[in-house]
Amino acid sequence: MEIVTVADAAERLRLSVRQVQRLVRAGDLMAIGPDRLDWESVLRHEATRRAHHRRAWEEATAWASVALLERVEVPWLGQAQRSRLKGELRRATAEELVARTRNRATVHRLTGHRAVVGRLVREVIGSGGAKGVGDLTAAPREQVDGYVSVTRYHQLVARYRLHEAAEEGNVTLRATGFDLDTVARIAEQGEVLAGLDLGASLNAREREAGMQAVELALAPLR
Repeated sequence: MEIVTVADAAERLRLSVRQVQRLVRAGDLMAIGPDRLDWESVLRHEATRRAHHRRAWEEATAWASVALLERVEVPWLGQAQRSRLKGELRRATAEELVARTRNRATVHRLTGHRAVVGRLVREVIGSGGAKGVGDLTAAPREQVDGYVSVTRYHQLVARYRLHEAAEEGNVTLRATGFDLDTVARIAEQGEVLAGLDLGASLNAREREAGMQAVELALAPLR
């Protein structure tokens, strides 16, 4: 794991130290001690925001955008909100959508004993590397990647003694405050959610496959 100071991260991201500290508190960057950050989390943050500098959508709007692309109903938005969001989706690129939907969940990359992975798979809504998207194969059985509620996330960390990890962690938990039944329907419907997950990857091949999946979903709107 490569570690950098908060000041170095601020310089790389062209932000103030206070803004970087806010990103740490929000879970966007991973702290390693009081003034140290995981370099991988800094690069990931930079990658997901490279093409688009407008603010990310709120959680409910982010999930609504994914639902609309998967033709899942979005009763939590009014008619006017849905119309505006559809207009924004028609104008969006894949990279912009990856950036603007980042608030749908807080991503935690963790390490756990490989014996617990099989149990964790049954307790999450699989997405991202858990699915074979494009020419990618599904994640190996020694890894798990999926969505959980915020409350469930803390329970799983405690139960299975999971620890924060760098990029090579074998557990990725995406904690969301959104309705998990709706998340499950979206994930089962198609590859948009998996594409958004992979689109934020630092692995070039995964990122390309994710962007292609998102672009394919956006194309019919244009």
